[in-house]
Formats: sequence, C-alpha cells, structure tokens
Amino acid sequence: MKNKSLRSGPDSRGYYGEFGGIYSGITLVPNLLELDKAFNEAIRDQKFLDEFNYHLKHFVGRPSPLYNAQGLTKKIGGAKILFKQEHLNHTGSHKVNNALFQVLLAKRMGKKSLLCESGAGAHFSAVAAVSAKMSMPLIGVMGETDVKRVNQNIIKAKHYGAKLVTTPGTLKDAITAVLKMWTADPETYYVCGSTVASAPFPRIVQYAQSVIGRETRKQIMEMEGRLMDLCIGCIGGGSNFLGLIHEFLDEPNVKMIGVEASESAALTKGTVGIMQGMKSFMLQNEYGSATMGGPNIAAGTQFYSVGPEHSYLKSIGRVEYRSCTDREMLDAYKMCAKYEGIIPALEPMAGLFHALKEAKGKSKDYLICCSLCGRGEKDLDQIENLIGKEFE
Repeated sequence: MKNKSLRSGPDSRGYYGEFGGIYSGITLVPNLLELDKAFNEAIRDQKFLDEFNYHLKHFVGRPSPLYNAQGLTKKIGGAKILFKQEHLNHTGSHKVNNALFQVLLAKRMGKKSLLCESGAGAHFSAVAAVSAKMSMPLIGVMGETDVKRVNQNIIKAKHYGAKLVTTPGTLKDAITAVLKMWTADPETYYVCGSTVASAPFPRIVQYAQSVIGRETRKQIMEMEGRLMDLCIGCIGGGSNFLGLIHEFLDEPNVKMIGVEASESAALTKGTVGIMQGMKSFMLQNEYGSATMGGPNIAAGTQFYSVGPEHSYLKSIGRVEYRSCTDREMLDAYKMCAKYEGIIPALEPMAGLFHALKEAKGKSKDYLICCSLCGRGEKDLDQIENLIGKEFE
C-alpha cells in the first residue's frame, strides 16, 4: 500500500500489504473483474450514492445511536462505556448496511437474481429483506450446523421470500458452496457477507460498513467533544469491527482491539495461508490443505479465517487482536442484560467482555466505544439451554 493513509484501501491488485488478492479459479475471474469495475464506477456516481444514503435513513433507520452504557459503567467503576447500537438497525444487525449497498449495486449492474452465504443467519435475513424490497429473488446458503442454532433469522428470510439451500458444515462450507453456484451462473449476483474472499469483496464490504465509523465520529464529538480512547468489537470475518474502526485508522491516539472466538481465533492462533480466494491468517494444518478450529456458541464468529485487511492491520501492529471463550461471552451477555436492559447477540459479547476488562481501573474520563452489532433473539433458546438456571 503506497499511500501512507491506512484508509486508502487495497492496491490495484486487491492487496493490503501481503494479504488479500485474487486467488480464484479462472472461471470466476471474469465475475470478479466485472464486479470490480462496476463497484468503482458506482462509488463515483452521486445518484447511486444518494439512493444508498436515502435507504440507509428511511429503510435501515440510520444513524444508529451512540449510547452511554451508564449501568455497566457504574457497575465496573472505571472508564465510560459507549455502545454503537447496530442492533437497532432494521433486521437487527450491521449486516443490512452491506446488504443494501450490494443489492443496489446488483440492480445497477442489471443482475436479476441474488446469492448469499450466512453463518449466524443475520446476513441471510438482511439480504432477504432488501431483496424483497427491491423485488429480486434470493437463494441463501448456510451450513447445516449453523441452521440448527439460528432458526429465527432463517424464518424471517423465508417470510421475505428467500429460498434456503443447506450444505454440511458451517460458514466456511457455505462460502465454498455459494462460490460454486456463482461460477455456474455468472448472471446472478453474489452478495458476500463480510470483508473476506477474493478482491474486490473485502473493499466493497468495508466501504458499505464504514458508515458505522463516520456516524460514530460525528456522534462522539457531539457527545464528548473528542474521540474515544479505545474502539473494541468482535470479529468473525471482520465487517462490523472494520466498519467501526476504518474511520479512525489514521488517528494515532485511538487504540483498537478486535476479539475473536477462542475456538476460531485465526489472528491469534493461525498462520498465513491461501484459501477461498484470499491470502490471510487462517487456522490450517501444517500443509495448508485443511482448515481447523472447533465450534463455539456464536455462529457469526465461527470462521476459520478473517478478512485480509485485519491480517494487514495485525501485521503492522495497528490493531490488537484477542480471543474470548464461550463462558466469557455468556458472562458479558448476563451483564449487558442485567445492567443495560439490552438483549444482545452473543457475537458482540466477545468484544464487550474485553471492553469490561479494559474499563476496570481506568479513569472515568477514559472513553471506550464498543460495537453492539446484533440483537439477541436468535440466541435466546441456546442461552436458555446453557445458562437459563442462572437467571432464576
């Protein structure tokens, strides 16, 4: 990356430093090149951007609030904790920002149908809502393991008119399946759900999700008169956290911590590899021929790899990356529900757990902004089965 700004995006070949690129079969390359050209034309088209911003306001319900978590702040007794409340968006997470952008891009390209993959189902539900609004048919692909634990998002997607195809496994396997479907039908549009896969998808998703950080900058300046000291959030593929921090990457006084699930912590336990179209940190065997990593309770964080921009930010030391266990996520969930009256998704609880750790012992003037990227209805049955007795 020749430009000194960390916000300048990948180079012309889709690389963030050594990470990213296009590592796809020759049959998929024309699709990717067509998409790259269409994306770069669209973001220079003010009419297209105006339509995107209109629907962000009137369909998604943006801006999402920046919320002073007074109950948790008082309980912890240290830093002031702020939530960027992406769970209050239409469809219940940050995923709708990217879904809206890419479906509008698909329409601009003249595509007639859509494909998407999903782990926690939030992306499937979000794309389904937008596809219904835009009158475009959608097929969503999910792993059978994930389908068993996130049925509410699947029900919503079906009610919007989307069709579901399942494949053995989890998100990784769903991505493989949907890429094969896209290769076989280039006239459809693949709505990638996170900052992963071949270029230009990491850049497209980052661009769409960066509305989170732009709003946060304006809101925190109005609320506190200065920027936060720390941004923190969970990471699966990495889109919600990158959406928050991208605005602040060139701010040296803003610390950043991304938190993975401990069972699939590619950035803290993985090695550099190439798979599913990108070069990034991955949980893989010594030969790079098989992915590894165990299950965790938050489907949206169960991914063997991570977006290449996160790998780059790790390699240069700009962002610190940690991991969080299932029990720690559940403990953070209990705190959020009890002291804030908010039922969050399990995924952002990985970030909140470490936000609470960071808050302890800090000055009350220290500002921590935590991404609350999803709401928890999808996880209630699982939480009740695991720790329901702890609420009695």
